[in-house]
Amino acid sequence: MNQDGAVQPVSSRSFPSLSHPRLGAGTAVVVLAVAAVTLAGFGLVIIQSATAMRAAYQYGYSGHFVVRQAAGLGLGLVASLLLVRAPAGTLRRLAGPAYLATLGLLLLVATPLGHTAGGATRWLALGPIHLQPSEIAKLTVIGVLADYLAHYRDRVNELVGIALPGVGLVLPAVALVIVQRDFGTTAILLALVGVLFILAGLRWRWVLAFASGVGGALLVLVAIEPYRLQRVLGFVDPFADASGTGFQVVQSWIALAAGGPTGVGLANGVVQRGFLPEVHNDFILAVVGEELGAVGIAAVVALQLALVAASFAIARRAGSSFGCWVAGGIATLFAIQATINIGVVGGVFPTKGLVLPFVSYGASAAAVHAFAVGVLVRIGTRVGRD
Repeated sequence: MNQDGAVQPVSSRSFPSLSHPRLGAGTAVVVLAVAAVTLAGFGLVIIQSATAMRAAYQYGYSGHFVVRQAAGLGLGLVASLLLVRAPAGTLRRLAGPAYLATLGLLLLVATPLGHTAGGATRWLALGPIHLQPSEIAKLTVIGVLADYLAHYRDRVNELVGIALPGVGLVLPAVALVIVQRDFGTTAILLALVGVLFILAGLRWRWVLAFASGVGGALLVLVAIEPYRLQRVLGFVDPFADASGTGFQVVQSWIALAAGGPTGVGLANGVVQRGFLPEVHNDFILAVVGEELGAVGIAAVVALQLALVAASFAIARRAGSSFGCWVAGGIATLFAIQATINIGVVGGVFPTKGLVLPFVSYGASAAAVHAFAVGVLVRIGTRVGRD
C-alpha cells in the first residue's frame, strides 16, 4: 500500500512453490491458527515434563517454567487480538516506532539492568520478568525493512541511493546483537534482510554479493571466538570429545535412540534429569524423541511445516507489498528457527541457541511468536488494508 492508500501489486517473488496453489488466505489463516495453538499446547506439556524436577528443586514449584511460558504466550495473544482489531494501517504505522523501541531495549542490556545467563548478557531483568530484546528484534527488523522497501519498491535496485541505506537501516540492531555475542540471532537477522530484498526484487547479482559478504562476516565471527570454533569442531566429530564439545549432541542422540518408534512414555524420560543441560530450550526435541519416539517427532515436524506453509500462503496472497514482505519475513523466521533447531538435535548443524517455535521454553520468544501469528492473521484477513 502506498502513502495515498492504494494497494500495490504483490512482488512476483512471493514463494509460489512453498504453499499449496489452492490454499486460499482464509484457509491458510485457519491452518496457521490450528498449527500454532496445537504446537503451543503441546509445548506446555513437554516443557512441564522436561522441567518439573528441576523447577521443584530450584524454585520449590514444579510448574515454574510452564507458568512463565504460558505468560509469554498470553501476552503475545493479547497483543495479537489488539492488533487484529486495530484500525487500517496500524501495522505499518507501528513498524518504525517499534524498531526504535527495540534499539532502546537492546542498548539497555548493556546497563545494570542487563541479566547474564549461561555466560551471555542478553536479557533485561525487570523484577521477576526477564525480557530478551533480541527476540523482539527479529520481528521489528522485518517490519521496518518491509516498510522501507514498500516505500521505495520501484527503486530497490538503486544500489547506493536505496538498497545500501536499507541495509544500513537495520545494521544498528545487528551490531547490538553481535555485541551480546548472540551469533544465532545475528545470522537470522542477516538472513531475513536478504530474504526481504529478494522479495522486493533486488537483482540477483547484488543478492549474491550480499550473501558472500554476510558469509565472510559470519566466518570471521566464528574464527574470533574460540567457543564458537570449538562448537564447529564438536559438530564435525561429536564423539571425539563426547564429554566436552560433543556432549550435548551425543546425549541428544542417546535420547532419540532410547525413544525408538513410540517412546518410553510421557514424563518417563531421563535425558532431562541432568544428562543434557538446558534441555527445555535448544534440545526440547530430544525430550520429545525419548518420551514420544519417532511418532512424536514426526507430529511436531508436520505441525511446523503446516505453520510455515500457511505463513507463506498468506504472504503469497497478501494485497500489498508491505503485507507480502512482512508475512514472507515471518514465514522465513519460523522456517529458519525450526530447521536449525531440529538440525542441531539431529547433529546436522553445530549447536546453536535457537528455540523451536512454540515448543521450546522461552517466554520472550513465545510472546514474539504468538504476536507474529497475530500479524499473519491480520494480513490474511484484512487483505490490502495495511
